[in-house]
Amino acid sequence: MKQILDQLLGSGKGWLEQGGEQRKGQVQGALAGGALGLLLGNKKMRKYGGKVAAVGGAAALGGLAYKLYKDWQAQQQSAPAGQVSPQPLSALEGPALDQRAELLVRAMIAAARADGHIDEHERGKIAAHLTELGQGDAARFIDRELARPLDPHALAREVTDMEQATEVYFASLLAIEVDHFMERGYLDELARALQLDGDLKRNIEAQVAAL
Repeated sequence: MKQILDQLLGSGKGWLEQGGEQRKGQVQGALAGGALGLLLGNKKMRKYGGKVAAVGGAAALGGLAYKLYKDWQAQQQSAPAGQVSPQPLSALEGPALDQRAELLVRAMIAAARADGHIDEHERGKIAAHLTELGQGDAARFIDRELARPLDPHALAREVTDMEQATEVYFASLLAIEVDHFMERGYLDELARALQLDGDLKRNIEAQVAAL
């Protein structure tokens, strides 16, 4: 899952470097460029690419999210008694890293679906593209996620602390260009489900907008 997350976060850079015209008439990229290009809709791929190229991978995403969380935490009057110190994505390894990475991939896929443009035909195209590339496991995982009901509360129930909530909201924002009312509505509902403080939510959105 860490590899898939890195591919999703690295696809935009490759897309920008190779150029859209060079790839015209074929699906964009390998796992990330192709699958996420279809998830987002090709019209949004270049904007996505600019954002993720500025992030540069899963570890960098985790680092940015952790800094946003720590800055917000420093402004709070007090921390809950007995609170366990959260760990950034970059500090995890093994099963813990895979579990966190899987949640972030799921968050990005859910956000990319939020405008409702992915139908059964698009699902089939994504699965076929990944299977052709020998990415059968990824194809099955993504198809399973596309078949899930779009439910931000289900994602939020797997979040254990506010630092992780910051990562999930950050990754979700990275995955889309918010230009549709359904996307805005989904993100607002996700923020409520994650119980994001208003200031933290605005800081995350400002950070992504600055990329």
